[in-house]
Amino acid sequence: MQGKRISMLLHFTQNFSILESILETSFLQLGYCTEYFGHKDKVISSSAHPMVCFSEYEDFELEAKEITYGGYAIGLSKCWAVEKGLSPVQYVEKNSQAAIGLSKLLEARQKNGKDTIPKRLRLPIMQIKCFTKHETGHNSYFNEDNFCFKSENEWRYVPTKNQIGGGYISLNKNTFLKKKDFYNNKLKPYPLKFEANDVIALYVQTEKQKSLLSKKYPHLTNVIDLAKWKVAAKV
Repeated sequence: MQGKRISMLLHFTQNFSILESILETSFLQLGYCTEYFGHKDKVISSSAHPMVCFSEYEDFELEAKEITYGGYAIGLSKCWAVEKGLSPVQYVEKNSQAAIGLSKLLEARQKNGKDTIPKRLRLPIMQIKCFTKHETGHNSYFNEDNFCFKSENEWRYVPTKNQIGGGYISLNKNTFLKKKDFYNNKLKPYPLKFEANDVIALYVQTEKQKSLLSKKYPHLTNVIDLAKWKVAAKV
């Protein structure tokens, strides 16, 4: 893998045991992620959506990157991503016409009574919103304003309601935060699965970890490498 220009979707994690668990189970666990959206300085929607997040990079790009979410990663092929219904995030500038347009649709969706959108369009609006993010905004992980989200090259898996047993693809943020474990536990029966041949990269921190994975998964030896990026630290 070293030196090759292979575009892949990387799921980052903070410790080796989580990476081991992902390999042992051959799946990635869904979790609700809180998001806000609006235009200019007006927040229209504060919600939580079920998802698994990835970043699209080529191997040679990683050395120059500062990664937010950990020093370990599993890389999966874009063919697998397309088959599973993943999509890149659409980044919009908060002062743009795109932000204003989606904000107006979200406002209409929130209203009851006459002169609102047809019921059949309520879900499509949320499907678009689940894959739309401000280009720059507040990063709750670092508690940092003006964070450049576009630099993360994010792709997402967001399930349909049927794929999570009729569960919620959108929850009010405050409703979710009051019962985080309750709602996340409801997603556990519906993980995002992959096969061994979908794995095209594994990144670890030490030679010892690299050796351990090679012995346990000899068929993956050629795709295991030491992480090249810097892990961003919380201030």
